[in-house]
Amino acid sequence: MALGAWVLRALAFFHRTGPLGYPMDYDEGVYFSAASLLLRGDLPYRDFIFVHPPGALLLWAPGAALTLGLDAATAYGVARYLAVTVGALCVFLAGRVAWRAWGPLAGCVAALTYAAYPEAVLVERGTFLEPLLNVLCLGFANLWLASDTPSRARRIGAGVLIGLAVSVKLPGGLWLVAALLARPWKESWRDTLTLALIAFATFVVVVAPLAALAPTEFFRDVIAFQALRPADGEPDRWVRLHDIFHERRLGGVVLALVGLGTACVQALRAPTPGRPAARFFATSFVLTVALFLASRTYWNQYNAHLAASEAVLAGLGASALHAFSLRWGRVASRAAAGVALVAALLPGAWHAFQSSKLQAPDVVALARYLRTDVPSNACLFSFEPGWALAAGRLPQGATPVVDVYATMIQDSMSTGDRFDDTAEAFTAPEAQQALRVMLESCRFVVLGWRGTWQLTPESRPWFKQRFVRRFPTGDAGGVDVWERRAP
Repeated sequence: MALGAWVLRALAFFHRTGPLGYPMDYDEGVYFSAASLLLRGDLPYRDFIFVHPPGALLLWAPGAALTLGLDAATAYGVARYLAVTVGALCVFLAGRVAWRAWGPLAGCVAALTYAAYPEAVLVERGTFLEPLLNVLCLGFANLWLASDTPSRARRIGAGVLIGLAVSVKLPGGLWLVAALLARPWKESWRDTLTLALIAFATFVVVVAPLAALAPTEFFRDVIAFQALRPADGEPDRWVRLHDIFHERRLGGVVLALVGLGTACVQALRAPTPGRPAARFFATSFVLTVALFLASRTYWNQYNAHLAASEAVLAGLGASALHAFSLRWGRVASRAAAGVALVAALLPGAWHAFQSSKLQAPDVVALARYLRTDVPSNACLFSFEPGWALAAGRLPQGATPVVDVYATMIQDSMSTGDRFDDTAEAFTAPEAQQALRVMLESCRFVVLGWRGTWQLTPESRPWFKQRFVRRFPTGDAGGVDVWERRAP
């Protein structure tokens, strides 16, 4: 199943244009560019804004290290295959933990649910945070929820993995909270406290070296930014709830809800070998949903992290339905197992397959133009780092701007003002002034739809007075390149 999941994800790269022909999201360009700059001596927080802990930069470093010897675009193509491999590993881990807790059917259903989870498939085609977060959290669950009493080495390993998860993205801490609230019945509070201390020590070891070099900037970027940032994405909580339980993965959602109900029922009964796992995944699932509903910012790609707990709960739900069907005989139980397996796979697998057909011909054409018509030593500023990355370019300058979006929001909040949403923050004079400074420093600018969005109606005339459109020619649409006008 893990191999099938790998193929389902990698199908997007089996085109004439290769892995770089598949659309690149803003976030994956930020994370890969930041990891590449880190290996070159440009440090997050000190030299450029990065609004997450540095764990992801270190874990994606093997792929980013290829930029030291290869073209950055080629290196990123390889990194996309690494992300696919991480996704396949997540499928294996989800199936393994469910199999050990509730049996083969639960394991197969959990693996299929994760493999076909549309949001997980999308992010596991690139260097996002969620693939790393999921593989670390599921690895932690496999160690922490061992059927027998965990050894000391296993406890330490579990603490290290969950500490690394928090160093990738702070919501990873919810799985540690779930472990504290739903500890296995053989675990003492002393063992649980040891887990938390190991996790904290791991987090400190990963974060402290970079945070200590710029403590004020680290607090501003990672803590203050996430706490005070203006709202973005989907603001309506009911729409969010619909997206969390979307019909594009109807079978998995229904099975997960059955699994959640089963976990609640088991909590009121005598202890069973599978109850700690049920309690743990139900707790992590509920906490994650609550976070998504409470957060000021929500995009549906965040659901990719929900896949880890939802898939395992789907396995529990399938096991419960199969056990219930046994009262009607072997034929009924086999039919129930078959229905559960099909429900786990559909309709999510169809949506995942359809997404593999997506292509970005305008970015491919842009990359070709940048390689042939823009001097390699000329300063190039791109509103999306992925657009420049497709042409083998990384952010440039003494203080490179990796995340334009976060940089503008930080600048807008620098005076202490607070904004209702991101669009309002971008109109603040501080955000536009800083953006103009960035634009003034480079000869070429890749504008695209994002640049048009982030420039205010007042800034767009200023930009067009100083830059001339070079690509594409005429009135053709797509991502466009502008060059500074001759003085």
